[in-house]
Amino acid sequence: MSRLPAILLAPIALVQGRLLQRRTPRMPPAAPRTGGSHAPGAVRLLVLGDSTAVGTGVEQMAEAMAGQLARRLPESVAWRAVGENGATSAEVRERNLPEALIEPSDIAVVLVGWNDALQLRSASAFGEHLGALLDALRERNPDAQLVVVGPPAFGRFVALPRPLRAALGSHARGLARVAARIARERRVSLVPGFDGVHVASDGFHPDATGYAGLAERVAAVLPR
Repeated sequence: MSRLPAILLAPIALVQGRLLQRRTPRMPPAAPRTGGSHAPGAVRLLVLGDSTAVGTGVEQMAEAMAGQLARRLPESVAWRAVGENGATSAEVRERNLPEALIEPSDIAVVLVGWNDALQLRSASAFGEHLGALLDALRERNPDAQLVVVGPPAFGRFVALPRPLRAALGSHARGLARVAARIARERRVSLVPGFDGVHVASDGFHPDATGYAGLAERVAAVLPR
């Protein structure tokens, strides 16, 4: 049902979405994709998902989720960011999960849902793919700390015109409820998604301050 407002407004939302896409600057992912400590025994951090996993909105991964979270942990951290711009949860599962599983991780942060909301993917499909991502990460890393970052609060994004903002906001809230359920079932931590307040020059992705807020939320649910 979370898709219903967007579906009903589809003719208007489609036009608005296309205009927004043309006007929004295309920003590349941050670099590099790996970094941090090379010391033996460093905590192995994996950040997996869509454009927010790979730091779109900032130039350096030090300012994105991976680098920001690494600085907030008390231990030495070796981090990896795996994912791609525009990927849905299904595409992250199909195309990026194999790379994520090559090396073991002590902490894995999963960021999906942006593109499921934008593409009006069903809540049931989103839940299936998110659950599969978590199951695969748990099988590969039985003792790891897993954290899900919920879908963004599109209803608060001032860059989104109305009624597109309201329609996508409703659908994203539905996906967020699914993410909460999947996290409870898998007994993993969940933190709220990006609120759209501190945005990059594209008016859409987080800037360094936006990523810092997300990293703070993740760090807060990790055991000290």
